[in-house]
Amino acid sequence: MKFSTIRIEGAILSADILDKIEEGELGGQSPKDFGFDSGVKVKDEIARAWADAQDQWRIFKRHKENVPDKATGTTETRKYFILPLLGFLGYNPGLSGAEEVNGKLYAISHRASNLDRFPLHIMGFNDSLDKKRQDSGPRMSPHALVQEYLNLTEHLYAIVTNGLQLRLRRDSSRLIKLSYIEFNLESMMEDEHFADFAIMYRLLHASRMPEKYDSGAESKIEKYHQDALDSGSRIREGLSKAVENSIVSLANGFLQHPKNEEFRNEIHNGYIEADKLYQNLLRLIYRLLFLMVIEERNLIYPKKADKRKRDIYYNYYSISNLRRLCEKRYLRDRKYDNLWMSLKNTFRLFDDEYRGSKLDLKPLGGELFSNNSIGALNNCRLDNEVLLECLKNLSVFTNKKTGQKMRVNYGSLNVEEFGSVYESLLERDPMLKQVNGYCEFELVKGEGRSVSGSHYTPDELVQPLIKHSLDYIIEDKLKESNPEEALLSIKVCDVACGSGHILLNAARRIGIELAKVRTGEDQPSPVPLRIAIRDVIKSCIYGVDKNPLAVELCKVALWLEAHNPGEPLNFFDHHIKCGDSIVGLAHKEELENGIATEAFKTLPGDDKDVAALFRKLNKEEINTRGQLSIQLKDDLNKNLESIADFYGMLNRMPEHTPEEVETKQNKYNELSDGREYYRLKLLADTQVAQFFIPKTDENKEKLVADATYQEYLTGESPMQGSRAIAKAEAVAVEKSFFHWFLEFPEIFAKGGFDCILGNPPFLGGSKISGTYGKSFLNYLQKAYYPTNGLCDLVGYFVRRNYQLIRDNRILSLISTNTICQGATKISSLDFILENNGEIIFVIKSIKWPGLAAVYVSLFALCKGDWSKDKVLNNKKVDVISSLFDDGLGLFKQYNLFQNNNKGFLGVSVNGLGFFISRTEAKKLIEINSNYKDVLFPYITGEELYNDPHQKPGRWVINFFDWSIEKAKKYVDCFKIVEEKVKPERLLKNDKISKEKWWLFLRMRPEMRKVCKNLNIVLVVTRASKTLAFCFKENNIEFADRLVIIASDKFFDFTIMQSSIHNVWAWKFGTTLKTDLIYNAENVFETFPFPQNISKETESELEKIGEEYHDFRRQLMLKIQRGLTKTYNLFHTKNLTVEAVEKASKLERNVCEEAYQDILTLRRLHKEMDEAVLHAYGWEDVDLAHDFYEVDYLPENDRLRYTISPDARKEILKHLLKLNHKIHEQEVAAGLWDKKKSKSKSKKISDPNQKGLEL
Repeated sequence: MKFSTIRIEGAILSADILDKIEEGELGGQSPKDFGFDSGVKVKDEIARAWADAQDQWRIFKRHKENVPDKATGTTETRKYFILPLLGFLGYNPGLSGAEEVNGKLYAISHRASNLDRFPLHIMGFNDSLDKKRQDSGPRMSPHALVQEYLNLTEHLYAIVTNGLQLRLRRDSSRLIKLSYIEFNLESMMEDEHFADFAIMYRLLHASRMPEKYDSGAESKIEKYHQDALDSGSRIREGLSKAVENSIVSLANGFLQHPKNEEFRNEIHNGYIEADKLYQNLLRLIYRLLFLMVIEERNLIYPKKADKRKRDIYYNYYSISNLRRLCEKRYLRDRKYDNLWMSLKNTFRLFDDEYRGSKLDLKPLGGELFSNNSIGALNNCRLDNEVLLECLKNLSVFTNKKTGQKMRVNYGSLNVEEFGSVYESLLERDPMLKQVNGYCEFELVKGEGRSVSGSHYTPDELVQPLIKHSLDYIIEDKLKESNPEEALLSIKVCDVACGSGHILLNAARRIGIELAKVRTGEDQPSPVPLRIAIRDVIKSCIYGVDKNPLAVELCKVALWLEAHNPGEPLNFFDHHIKCGDSIVGLAHKEELENGIATEAFKTLPGDDKDVAALFRKLNKEEINTRGQLSIQLKDDLNKNLESIADFYGMLNRMPEHTPEEVETKQNKYNELSDGREYYRLKLLADTQVAQFFIPKTDENKEKLVADATYQEYLTGESPMQGSRAIAKAEAVAVEKSFFHWFLEFPEIFAKGGFDCILGNPPFLGGSKISGTYGKSFLNYLQKAYYPTNGLCDLVGYFVRRNYQLIRDNRILSLISTNTICQGATKISSLDFILENNGEIIFVIKSIKWPGLAAVYVSLFALCKGDWSKDKVLNNKKVDVISSLFDDGLGLFKQYNLFQNNNKGFLGVSVNGLGFFISRTEAKKLIEINSNYKDVLFPYITGEELYNDPHQKPGRWVINFFDWSIEKAKKYVDCFKIVEEKVKPERLLKNDKISKEKWWLFLRMRPEMRKVCKNLNIVLVVTRASKTLAFCFKENNIEFADRLVIIASDKFFDFTIMQSSIHNVWAWKFGTTLKTDLIYNAENVFETFPFPQNISKETESELEKIGEEYHDFRRQLMLKIQRGLTKTYNLFHTKNLTVEAVEKASKLERNVCEEAYQDILTLRRLHKEMDEAVLHAYGWEDVDLAHDFYEVDYLPENDRLRYTISPDARKEILKHLLKLNHKIHEQEVAAGLWDKKKSKSKSKKISDPNQKGLEL
């Protein structure tokens, strides 16, 4: 930043805002805005204030020299400098007494009487702003006192100063990071930085501050703060592309420089591949990033460093200097490369050979600044034009909205925000290609994090995770006799850490408490806080990611956060690791499991005979396996204890010098290369690898069955030289196996982590095998049994995380909302609840910031009994179920025999060539009337819900399950399918699609059989926020996005359209984004219809349903809107004729009628609900129809005309009880084999448990 006496900490303001203020581009800078007459020039007033301030500084200096060393100098500071200076800035400061807030006194020294007692805290020049007085005086440092006061009161801003530095503080009660702007008054006055003073005047003048204590939001300074936040967001958006462009430009700059012939030869000969070059380029970018940040944060040197040497660095060696040069176009010359040589000299100042010692610079070393970290680029040349253009890209870019140039202030950007910028690079794959005889580098869209569903996690989602997990652990640690040691003993992990954003937040959270303990202050100042966070990162933080580039990015983020001037980069290799978190062994006991027979399942590409042979062999060997000897178990335990002790020693080793870091690195390598560690890793690799080795003749000798594995385990057979072991080791590297008990032995010697936080990848269960392969899915299904192929990827991460935490500890995660639904729920949450887990916190649905229609769930689990509050959607509850409700989801719901084989999906066509228009169908039938046998109207959910006439939009050719010979008899129809479908189908991987290309992929013969005697059937779309059933003719084909219920009775329609069925559907259906997925098996087949009702009641329900169905259809036709938009009006509170007019675009008189009709439809719906309730015999439940917010819909669309929340809960209890009763009767009648009876949950069988009396 060009204002050398101004320092910005946190996101209070940005360098970009300061530039705009200087250039007059921001509002609020006119004479009137400062309270001056229109004829007065602001510049003249600033010049006058500057002259007066300099006079006061000289007076203050003379008095300052006469103050004894042990005196604070408070009177001199106030009287001779600060009070006059504040007067020049428009304040009327007056002495103030201490104010009591929440039982504590806050002795703010002065208040501005012209700004509703605006806080002005003035200390002596011998007082530190960041340390409290040693002997007497305030209980906190000035900085901490003012910050805590702001956090507890309505005041938004305050000024704190000791005469040498002045800080503007902002309330940071909702932030983890400090937030203030500091002016070095001493340097400003001594070195005559008028431009800096002018900025201070324009920022801190009294007219900028809140006029009233509670009106901070309207103040000019707050507007600047919000502008800075917006500017930061726009900078991040532009910076991401700038970084990508810079990497490509740098790469091609190196490749094209005429003196880099050796470099080009190494690439041509295959010694340097695209991935390696990309890694070196990223490290070059990371180096630039790291230095830009610590330069702008003034963390290159300690505070009391030699000013002359500091100036030499900043004026001649700094990246800041190069960034200034990039604005001088005449220096961008391809003929010269002196600036790259200069940059390399800057890098050398921080390498591990102490070349910066003459400037009092300590080595940073580590992976980032070691001599070989950027590989061959060290020996290359780069011309000035490319380098300066790249630095300009990283420093200045154009705002798309305003067209203005914006400077990036790296000092004020949060470290984790670089994750959002640089993580986009992880979605790119590097490529080297030959173009016209020249080698070129480019980044192409690849199979990175976006494919696996990984995302950068916004801060507003991270904080609730920490609050409901790590905060509890911190609270307990603070109660121990040595809270400092206890806090540093906390072990936190993110098993898919990405750029380290979540880990950074965790480190800050623990670091703040550690700094409080060490300083005794509730608001620690920056220096002790930074040291505490560094210690926490060193001791408490662990992370794993499958992507090696993400691992490196995470380390860079942690290095930035942990950096203290004069200290090297931390050693992180033993805490931040690369591997597949869910593929590998979690605990040492799993070594005894041996080889799973499921590993030899026949998969595509396997030889069936080889797979069958090994399945049989393995099964026999498991059946004859003996028990491991106690001695062997003891030996394994001792080996692991020894490794854990070694890791414990490693963690305790200091890291204050490059030599200490190097010693630590060597010790770590010594362990990793150790014989016993290597042997245990090979055993674990061998066990897992069998799932991934193809079962072919070629691999017969490389496969290991259980008996051989046991021999390796006991030492009876040597592993050295074995082809099978070599293969297992190679597969482990290829698939990134990660064995937790070996990678973090000191953690698992104590049972696991204290807290796991994370945002695991999002990937649907049906996409896993396509993305990662069938062997991967096969492994997951065995490793995380019981599960099936429909469990989403996040479900496996939840299971793994639960394995990794200690008893009575917590995991807290972000997930898609499918975590509490269907197969994912059963495979993850249900399993955990059955195995001593409790859900302690849930936000069931929250919008992902910045992305439309993306909703996620936040939740926390405790491994063991939980005695503290449980919080569901910000409300305290007694219990939280796996359905993320307050308990009802803990109960089983059974499939009912009486609903069996009545609910079906529509046909899955799989081929656009089957479809023809209505006109084409008519012509074909005119050619041959027999074609009616295979031509049918085809209706989709779109037409069912959005067309008021609900007419099929297309026709379809359907050959049912016929042979090709029979299909060919319909010559013209068959010809269409042969020409348009066959070519498409033959390209499919699916065997059935290829072999029977003339047939639908899913023909639903069972549906046709059941429905063949029905003229109409009940239909509902599978995915919609609007649950609306309707009858359709049975002579059409229904798309596979529709659910068909085999019924032609309005009695069934009445019950299923009622709010009673709606309660059940939203509870036990799944969701996609914000839509309900109506699944026949989960919802319809488990739903208990009224039992043993009278003929009169059945007749009444039939009549009510028919009236409702017909009335709704007429209303849709009247307003020319489909079901969805009709129900949107139905659910509009305070509906008006104008609202109907706007929605329908029809004449006024029609809308007036329609308005009354909608009110009538509500009445009919209420009568329908009451009639259904009567049929169940539950008249004691007060439905209380009205408009209510329903929690299963997104926050911006929750208002519905429906039954009350209390009624929903009571009805659900009754329905669950009835479901159990019917199931018991069916079992007693022999309709179900008890062993085959399906239930959708397994935690509690009795719905009368947990105090929810039915």
